[in-house]
Amino acid sequence: MNLWLALAAVLAAITTLIHVILGGRYVATPLLATERLHAVPKFTMYYCWHLVTIVLAALALAFGLVATGRGSRDLALFATAGAALFCLWSLGMIGLFRLRIARFPQWLLFATITVSGMVGLWQ
Repeated sequence: MNLWLALAAVLAAITTLIHVILGGRYVATPLLATERLHAVPKFTMYYCWHLVTIVLAALALAFGLVATGRGSRDLALFATAGAALFCLWSLGMIGLFRLRIARFPQWLLFATITVSGMVGLWQ
C-alpha cells in the first residue's frame, strides 16, 4: 500500500464530501433558487456543479486504486496533474477576479491532494 496515494484518496474523498454537503447548501441550492438567471445558464451551471462532483469522486477512486495496487502509476499521475491544474485555476481565478483567498479555499484542498499525489508517485 502506498500511504501517500492513500492519503491523496482520502483527501479527495473529503473534498468530494465538502463539495456535496457545503457546496450543495451554499452554492447549488441558492443557484437553483435564483430567479434572475435564465434557464440555460442556470441549469448549465448546475450541470457543471454535478460534473465537478463526478470528477472529485473519480480522483478519490483513482488514487485509491493505485494506492492499493489495483491501478497503474499513470492513473495516479493523471489524477495528480488534474488536482494540480484545479489548484492553479483556483488561484488564477482568485487573482484574476481579485477574490478574497479565504472565501475560496478550493486551492488549498487541491494543493494538499497534489502534494500527497506527488510524494506518492516518487515512492
